[in-house]
Amino acid sequence: DELTVVLADLSGAVVASRTAPLDLGAPADEVLAAATDAVTAVRGGGAGPGERQVLGVGVAVPGPLDHRGGVLHRVTGFTQWDGYPLRDALAVRTGLPVVVDKDTNAAALGLALRAAGGGDFAYLHLGTGLGAGLVLGGALHRGARTAAGEFGHQTVQLDGPVCGCGGRGCIEALCLAAVARGDVAEAARVLGTGAANLVGLLDIDRVVLGGRTVAADPDAYVRGVRAVIDERARRGGTDAPVPVDAAGGGDRPVAEGAAQLVLAPLFGRADGA
Repeated sequence: DELTVVLADLSGAVVASRTAPLDLGAPADEVLAAATDAVTAVRGGGAGPGERQVLGVGVAVPGPLDHRGGVLHRVTGFTQWDGYPLRDALAVRTGLPVVVDKDTNAAALGLALRAAGGGDFAYLHLGTGLGAGLVLGGALHRGARTAAGEFGHQTVQLDGPVCGCGGRGCIEALCLAAVARGDVAEAARVLGTGAANLVGLLDIDRVVLGGRTVAADPDAYVRGVRAVIDERARRGGTDAPVPVDAAGGGDRPVAEGAAQLVLAPLFGRADGA
């Protein structure tokens, strides 16, 4: 429901930014027009001597999607995007090379390149939806079909409420329901349950939380998620529980990570492609 655009220099530092409401349920032409206008705005206006020269456009959007082809799949709640060639359509409008990836992958890539603690980690993004970006072996892990990180749709309650994806008892549905009730402690506990599953499955070094919902009360979410992970570690006889921290900045890490989708390959840095 929001469009954040940043212009980054070659070091990845943000030199201009713009945020505006976005209706992802609107016709594709309207969504692309809004994105194109925002790109033009951060570049300094229309073509001419005042417009900054850029290398390309990185786009971070909700998954699932085909990273290599730049094609969206059935975005939860917005299934009309299934099969839409976003990369090619936006490239035509902007006249620039375009790279498309999931919002969580972009944020995880940006965090990995900033080497914030190093090691294997999971970035969990809670906003209007819930997803994960995974950095394993020092590289972004997308999976064979770019489907890794669909964290929000793991089933944690077999007879739970129906989720927008069509399943039941998805962690996203349970977590967002708690958020809607204003029960931050319960939302954090549910998020922690999923995070503990990831820690147990992948033996990762740390968990990073992000997104607008987390940014509204980061201490509560970090505390709640950490409590579940620590309890699971104690039951498993582990003396060194996995640390949990917040990325900060709301959706900003996603936009900055989108810029890294363009920059990382340029400088030969591992981007998981």
